[in-house]
Amino acid sequence: MSTQQSKTILIAGIIIAGIAGIAVGYAAGGFGMDGQDNIEAQSAPKELKKITIAVMPNEDPKKFEMQGNALEEYFTNKLGIETEFFYPIDATTTVESMVTGSTQIAFMSARPAQLANERSDGKSLLFMAEVRPFDSDSGEKLDTFYYSEFWVKKDSGINTLEDAKGKNVAFSGPTSTSGYLFPMAKLVDKGLIKGGDDPKTYFGNVLFSGGYQQSLTALIAGQVDIAAGGDHAKYRFLTPEEQSQIKVIEKQGPVPTHGIIYRTDLVSPEQIAQFEKAVLDMKTERPDLLESALFGATDFIPVNHYSHLAELGNAIAKTKIPHI
Repeated sequence: MSTQQSKTILIAGIIIAGIAGIAVGYAAGGFGMDGQDNIEAQSAPKELKKITIAVMPNEDPKKFEMQGNALEEYFTNKLGIETEFFYPIDATTTVESMVTGSTQIAFMSARPAQLANERSDGKSLLFMAEVRPFDSDSGEKLDTFYYSEFWVKKDSGINTLEDAKGKNVAFSGPTSTSGYLFPMAKLVDKGLIKGGDDPKTYFGNVLFSGGYQQSLTALIAGQVDIAAGGDHAKYRFLTPEEQSQIKVIEKQGPVPTHGIIYRTDLVSPEQIAQFEKAVLDMKTERPDLLESALFGATDFIPVNHYSHLAELGNAIAKTKIPHI
């Protein structure tokens, strides 16, 4: 993918998020909170000649250009039309691209998926979710949720969140689910902040790093005293030696796993079904891409948008984090 193409895609927005959703929604009886079909009144979209797909980063986006090319080849062959992958710089860019419709499908975490849904008047729906170990430390069970963690260096003298008052912290970003929303909810649960408070009312400097990897890198380098992110991140982004330097002081969740959303008014039901099948086939046909390019997922399975994101409601209500 050329630099010019990347710039063009960046301006246009981000793409892939839910092609299979319509087919799943019809099969499940609709996407509404009460089980009623809220897509029914929409006119059927025409089949796209090209699909643009965005993958919201949780690590350095520069890493993904070669993997993006492989993903493009895979989905182009499976769908029979041109596909183009884009790794935006942050969640906000990904959400904006879905809202404007400049991208039609996107891989993103739960909170941005909900924001995209709200800001596009319900036209962006999550239709598949990644499967991860129920407990990443034991790997005993697979499910569509995981946990968020607070990490510190073992020699920091910080053993609880109460010890972290006034310390420097790294969060992934203001739209991150496990890298901000659920950690903030834990602070509210423990009475350390009130709903609506800025994290700076409790911590010292607050760094929005851009992803789990960047937050862990800042922690290891001593740039921050505490960091937050998904429980799987320490295994994915740290060497065994680096892992031995940190410890978990708090865990919060369950957190809905990352998912795939799509624009119901832009992608046809037939293309959604094709895309869903292509994602399901990756487990056997290209497990290397599933692991390396798409959040390190074990698998993706069809889900209902509202059921999958139900746990967000309590966290959002507690933290009163504003919509963006």
